[in-house]
Amino acid sequence: MHRTGKSWAAVALAACAAGLILPRPAASAELQVPLALEYGILQQAFSEQVFGGAEQDAELFSDRIGCNRLALSDPRIDAAGDGNLRLRTAMDAQTGTPLGRKCWLAKPWDGQLETVQSIQADQETSRLTFRVVDSALLRSDDGGEMLPGFIQDGIGEFVHPRLDAVTVDLSPVVSGIGELLTLAGARDTALPRETPAPLRLAGARAEAGNLMVMFTLEVPEAAPPPEPDTEAPLTPEELARWDAAWQSWDAFATWTIKTLALSAGPELSSALADTLLAARYDLRDALARDDRTRDPVRALFLQTWERLAPLVRDVQLGVPGGEALPYAAFVSAGDALQALDRLAPHLGLSLNRDALRQMARLLEPGVDDDALRYGTAVDPALRELLGLPPDFDAESEGGGGVMRQLFGFIREARAAELPPALLRRLEGWVPERGEVDQYLQTVDRLLDGIAAAEHKGGKVPGEFEALYDTLLRATAWQESCWRQYVARDGKIETIRSPTGSVGLMQVNLNVWRGVYEPDKLLESVGYNARAGNEILVHYLVDYAIRKGEHAVGGEPENLARATYAAYNGGPGHLARYRKPGTPANLKKIDAAFWSKYRAIQAEGAAAVKRCLSG
Repeated sequence: MHRTGKSWAAVALAACAAGLILPRPAASAELQVPLALEYGILQQAFSEQVFGGAEQDAELFSDRIGCNRLALSDPRIDAAGDGNLRLRTAMDAQTGTPLGRKCWLAKPWDGQLETVQSIQADQETSRLTFRVVDSALLRSDDGGEMLPGFIQDGIGEFVHPRLDAVTVDLSPVVSGIGELLTLAGARDTALPRETPAPLRLAGARAEAGNLMVMFTLEVPEAAPPPEPDTEAPLTPEELARWDAAWQSWDAFATWTIKTLALSAGPELSSALADTLLAARYDLRDALARDDRTRDPVRALFLQTWERLAPLVRDVQLGVPGGEALPYAAFVSAGDALQALDRLAPHLGLSLNRDALRQMARLLEPGVDDDALRYGTAVDPALRELLGLPPDFDAESEGGGGVMRQLFGFIREARAAELPPALLRRLEGWVPERGEVDQYLQTVDRLLDGIAAAEHKGGKVPGEFEALYDTLLRATAWQESCWRQYVARDGKIETIRSPTGSVGLMQVNLNVWRGVYEPDKLLESVGYNARAGNEILVHYLVDYAIRKGEHAVGGEPENLARATYAAYNGGPGHLARYRKPGTPANLKKIDAAFWSKYRAIQAEGAAAVKRCLSG
């Protein structure tokens, strides 16, 4: 078989596959952008252009009566070595002498045809082409090489030209990623700016598992722009752009993970859901810092991409080869943005709405702006992705539905019925000093009713029901001191934290966007309590119990500590309470929770009185 030496492009491809960036020693740096194409993508191209589509067979020659014929079927593609491609097909051939309508001396042959092809990358058209450099006939029974000359001539005349005519058009990928990198590399400033040169197709090499395609992008060197004036307050227009930036990011991240989950199995969907929650908690923390002189999206993207990229590759493995190119382009684009940030920080990676939407269209070209628009309406598909029932609020038409439903469970669980006047007072009630005992009893009954409904639902295993009851009360104490409202400047307001968490259970409006209704979280203590309880039970059962935190050190109550850590910081924080490297501020939060949990165990609702009295 024909052998070729390694080219500079092949060396660059290998280096990029190892995660290296190769800068050029000139006034500009060259970014290497790899694209890993599964062989299923190439197989589809050969099937369509040689074999005529899904039938996977092609009759390349036949005389008038079929006496002499040659047909190929069942193409299979992999790497041949030295960067070349190997195509193996089943071949059915026959030779004979046609006389009239009869075929004399017919001699059939069936076996395998193996061809080795070099790969050419056309920079001008952004197309890959293939040239046969060697071929061999193999018997189907023992794989031994066979060289019947009369068939070899037919292969050279009819097969090689068909294979040499196959092309893979990568121009949509080149233009799509190139536009994204240009949008991301252009700073939002009035200063003169340099933008990357067009993305170019540089080469391709067949490797084990994938065809590695290399693109290059020349990135101009430039002096970093001056630091923004942190003393000057931002204008309303700058504040609006800052808010639009993070909202566009949140909408993009949510849409992307929901879209990927459509092609993922249960385990992979669960990992995607964890990634989305982690991205939402990252956003919460970024907004809490309130550093509006910096674009929050760049850091959020880089944090999320580290978690998301391996999952996209896993999703791609389950996608039919012909449909995998958008996934490959999406991964390549994300890796390129990451590399661009490292190689050219002076460009100031700017993932504004236009750049994020361009990246989304690499994954799904037809996605419209509505799908990527930021909104706060409850999304049943998002709830299901996160492992929650699609419908949360079964509230009937008219006011008070949540409370009627909630205290229906209380009536069923307790002999004493709460006075209707007191129930009405719970909404908007900020207790005076003389009302603290009565207020705590009422909230305790509220939490008791929620717990009774949860017991009836059966999600929490019976052996952990007592632990859950204490966990619910301790969490409400830790989060809000059992309060939904506070009095401020003569007005009753819902408690809000600097991070955007609200109400009794401090449900974060940004983390749980699309999962609960923001207005109800703010206005209704019953709705807020139920929402926080659902999150808490989700973390208890679907994370802490499933991952066996109760078996750690033989302490079942570690479930409570793990569940609260996740409630506070997201799924990735589940085990932080027992890790020595946990930051001191988080250790302090976990210790405060554990103290409250123990106090609730010992004293019940009365333990919360010292919080309200203080």
